[in-house]
Amino acid sequence: MVGASFVALVSLSAVSISAAAAATADELVSYGMSLAEFDDVRMSESEADFDGSEELWDEALLFEYKLATSYTEDKAITSLGYQPYIICNYAPDKTGIQRVQMVNEAFQNTSGVDVSHFYFEGIGELNNAERSCGVIRTFNDTIPKVYASNPDAETWMKTNPIHPSMKMVDSTVTTIQARMDGDTDLGMISIDQNDNGYIKRSTLEFSNVLCPGVRSFNGTQSVSGKEISQAAKDFVVDDGGKTVRDASYYYDKVNNGGNNDYTERMKLWSDAVSFVVNLTDPVDGRNPCLDIVVGKIFTFEVSPFIGQGGTGVLEVYSSVSEEEGYAIAEASNMTKDDVDQCIWYTLYAIALNPM
Repeated sequence: MVGASFVALVSLSAVSISAAAAATADELVSYGMSLAEFDDVRMSESEADFDGSEELWDEALLFEYKLATSYTEDKAITSLGYQPYIICNYAPDKTGIQRVQMVNEAFQNTSGVDVSHFYFEGIGELNNAERSCGVIRTFNDTIPKVYASNPDAETWMKTNPIHPSMKMVDSTVTTIQARMDGDTDLGMISIDQNDNGYIKRSTLEFSNVLCPGVRSFNGTQSVSGKEISQAAKDFVVDDGGKTVRDASYYYDKVNNGGNNDYTERMKLWSDAVSFVVNLTDPVDGRNPCLDIVVGKIFTFEVSPFIGQGGTGVLEVYSSVSEEEGYAIAEASNMTKDDVDQCIWYTLYAIALNPM
């Protein structure tokens, strides 16, 4: 099993942006797509999470760069120093294959960096006359180094760290909220066969498309689906939720931002993280959300990647019916509202996971 070793950040706001290959904040922002540009690439929860604010979108981008450069000594597969990025090549009059070659050459021309291949699988896959987009997984300050080594890349390449809202398809939150309110069965129904025929069970399942680079990083390691799924689960439960808290831009913005210029959706995610962290018993470390709901009710499983005949998706699903899950949690003194907060936390933590 891949070791899950996570080091909590004391204060991300104290990390100097100069750690990223001397790139300024303005330069890092200029490398990326705007919220409006990304929304045109992929319909996600980003518009709702940021409420259309380009300023908050840029803040989140800088936070993710700071996060990546805060784990320079941790090179385990699970390290937060490794982050997935979406890259769009806007070079005019080029084919998709030519644009892929341009991206790969830019990274190959940059010495001293760790990087996966540039994939047209997963989040942000788009190839049209205007642009070609795919994903890549890199370590530490690779991205600003690539731009420094390839000055012309600024004219055709847009690069953004992939943060949680970008991984969630549009309407994920409203669908789950409606299900919690009992208004719909959408996304939470499974059909099982028993001796008497077929029965319908209401179960919860999250699907997270992984960056393909997590499985064969830098062409030197072959990481199994079992190892990836265990590492993903370890991230969710690590240190009583503090690892997720310390890697969360939303939590940092709501609790350490010094003002109220955050969105309602950011507060939803931040409150869920705070709730789960505060559930941890200070004496024995027990946490009913992480120990019971995540630890016993949810199953983490990775399907084969596209090249292996699968979808490359991390499936996180309830091993029992919705009704049974609430009953198990109730036996640990959790109310339905507690379980719902735990579900929000788990969904967010899965999306926050840098894999």
